[in-house]
Amino acid sequence: MNIAGRPFIFLAVAVLGCSAGLALIGPASADVAPRKAASTVAPHTDDGSPAKGRTIRVEAQLQVGEEIDLGATGRSVGDQFVFSGKLMSTEGTEGHSIGRIGGFCVIDDLERNAGQCVSTAVLAGGQITIQGEQAGIPAPSPVVNAITGGTGEFRNARGQVVQRVLTPATWRLTFEVSDVQSHQMGDARDPFEAPMPMPPSLPGK
Repeated sequence: MNIAGRPFIFLAVAVLGCSAGLALIGPASADVAPRKAASTVAPHTDDGSPAKGRTIRVEAQLQVGEEIDLGATGRSVGDQFVFSGKLMSTEGTEGHSIGRIGGFCVIDDLERNAGQCVSTAVLAGGQITIQGEQAGIPAPSPVVNAITGGTGEFRNARGQVVQRVLTPATWRLTFEVSDVQSHQMGDARDPFEAPMPMPPSLPGK
């Protein structure tokens, strides 16, 4: 792992926290008298169940962090930083692993030392994808990037992720996720669980 010794790119990203309901304020129609309160409509998911919001707070602990020098020798446009690591719960006195994160960043602005970053947080309920710019590398100030989608419970996810760098290998991430699907029994699988192999079929069986 190559985290110390060379400047590299940090990603704001991949978790479970408290839930809160969201409400959308519907616009008043043209024939509604002034000062009349607008109606409130609760958002719903694809299956008709109420949509939910979550705030997910985790620490990302990098296990891989490699800077790739492309093109001209030294820092140049197009250089990349590839990373992956564990997502640790911040609940309780002893953190435990609740998922993983991986992604990469590409330098596109040498004057601002900035780059575009894409990553995926893998959780028990599904995946969350994140995208955005990081500036001030190698030690950026707190930054906010966009949640662009997901899978499973997060398949309609929107929102943002706030990143604070604690050390080069440790990031504090706060996911503010909207439109989270209701948990379906039997849908979730441990992200580290390998699928069971199918037993071979035998003649005559």
